[in-house]
Amino acid sequence: MRYQYGSDGGAVVTDAAGNALASRPGTVWTARTGGSQVTDILTLAGAATGGTVTTDSTGRLAWQGPDGVTATLWWDSGGVRWAVLPTEPDRVARAMVDTYGVSASSIGSPGGIASLDGGGKVPEGQLPDLAASYIPRPAGGQAGDSLLRGSGTSVYWGRVSAGTVAPWAGLDSVTAPRWIAHRGAGLLAPENSLEAFRMSAALAADAIEIDVYKVSDGGLFVMHDSTVDRTSNLSGTTSALTTPAALRGRIDAGSWFANTWPSDLRIPLFADVLASIGNTVPMIVHCNNAGSGAAAVAEILRQELEQSVLIMAWTEAELAAARTAGIPSILLDVDGVLSGQTYAGLIAAGTKYLGVDHSQTTNATINAAAAAGLRVLVYTVNRRSAVAALPAGTVWGVISDDPWYARGVQSLRTTDLNAAGTFLHGMQGIADVPDYRGFYTLGSPSWWGLDASGTGQADIVTNGGYVSCLHGYLGPLPSAFTVDYDYVLDASDYASASHQLTLTLGDRQFDDNGGAAANPNGYNILIRTNGVIDVYSVTGGTPTSIGTVATAAITPGSAQHLRVQVTATQIIVTRTNITAPNSVTVTNSTYRGGMYPHLGVRDTKTRWSAIAVT
Repeated sequence: MRYQYGSDGGAVVTDAAGNALASRPGTVWTARTGGSQVTDILTLAGAATGGTVTTDSTGRLAWQGPDGVTATLWWDSGGVRWAVLPTEPDRVARAMVDTYGVSASSIGSPGGIASLDGGGKVPEGQLPDLAASYIPRPAGGQAGDSLLRGSGTSVYWGRVSAGTVAPWAGLDSVTAPRWIAHRGAGLLAPENSLEAFRMSAALAADAIEIDVYKVSDGGLFVMHDSTVDRTSNLSGTTSALTTPAALRGRIDAGSWFANTWPSDLRIPLFADVLASIGNTVPMIVHCNNAGSGAAAVAEILRQELEQSVLIMAWTEAELAAARTAGIPSILLDVDGVLSGQTYAGLIAAGTKYLGVDHSQTTNATINAAAAAGLRVLVYTVNRRSAVAALPAGTVWGVISDDPWYARGVQSLRTTDLNAAGTFLHGMQGIADVPDYRGFYTLGSPSWWGLDASGTGQADIVTNGGYVSCLHGYLGPLPSAFTVDYDYVLDASDYASASHQLTLTLGDRQFDDNGGAAANPNGYNILIRTNGVIDVYSVTGGTPTSIGTVATAAITPGSAQHLRVQVTATQIIVTRTNITAPNSVTVTNSTYRGGMYPHLGVRDTKTRWSAIAVT
């Protein structure tokens, strides 16, 4: 068996100033000094390396060691050797009874002990010889220690120390701000699900934020709300449920997230999440109710992951257990202006992080907290326009439902990905219609759509029959461009009901029902059921008609095509699949460059495919 080395995030190579060294080549050796070079190692993809291993973009090391080797290996980049441990060492401590005995049930099990001596103990020769990277603890050890064999025959408790950087501590060497996937990136996968957490780890989020509740039987399960009704098939107060209830229930993602997702995803127990991703990505554990902080810390220590987490809560009482255990902690405070506490007092109490609502605080407050020595995290920042408004240099971390879009690093697309059957980066709805961003119809072609016809969606009805969704993956648009798409108007409540293409300066929310001055500047193009095309300029929240044309009425259920051309001086809107009159040309150059597209409906059910920008 080849063990995997380094890729748990704990082996980060840094310079003397603590900066991660990316793309640094080095060789692998059997000892800190002397020893022999190890050449029989592979990449994680199984390719031979010849013994040369290069750090990744964040300074981490990752390779497969020689068959059967579980000891520390050493990586040398030119005179300095770093200790790198296997990410799956033989953790004898998890199965021990006393001293270094194990329960019989572990014999022959995956990761268990092959044999015991006559006294029912683990033979010393079977314990991993990792002494060079561990420091001894007093007899009996302390929480988080593992049982190890020393350089001689002594057996003692110890833990990782020299030559490695723990996952959470390693974030200090990452360039600010760090990007944290809120609830596992809840805009891209069902929030607080194992699927979301695994996705965020696979997409290399700097860290993942999860929510835990302590329930009535003392267990911890992962849920954000004080009731379970919104995201699961259960009902009632979250803290009043039991661990068996969580196991019985399911996240019914198909009903509230996207219709293409299954409605039988597991509601994760906290222990499940730690076991699944605890050694792959740092985590912020948001403890939501009384007692959850202490319970979370106990489980973290049991799984020996105290170096991988940050404990978060609204009260200092829920941070007490983390402080005692030496686990970093963060206090949430909406506006960052502490009540009954000072920044210096918070740090003295053992909490070095502060979490603030970016929409409720000020840059001056963020700067003051950072100047006092706090690491400030802002939540929940989903739009690039909100990121741009943050103070430069003082935000330690950004918590986002879609951190890859918000930071602007995902690949810009010019076409949709409707065939994937789930939401893409930058697809965000409006605040007045929570949890609704449309539906998918898979096939050839595949469609994405919005349904505001009739009374099917209560939230949409109360929003004047209007709903829209930003398609941020297509933005920002250049000064001159063409947008094409196919569409089908499946149902309409009246002749002037419409679907809309809105082009806004920046990616701020646009709500055609009561958005008023909060709406961003730009253009709104309405295609009505009766065939009328209306073009509006929106300035300071006020729409002004700048062009209209009456074309043939749209037959419900029929495929249509729309082309919108934006030149330096004109906006040309054309229904290309019908004969004239089919187009309106508007001469207007008020807004150009940096615009984002939104697709919306008022009192219609409309779906789109083949969305393309040229």
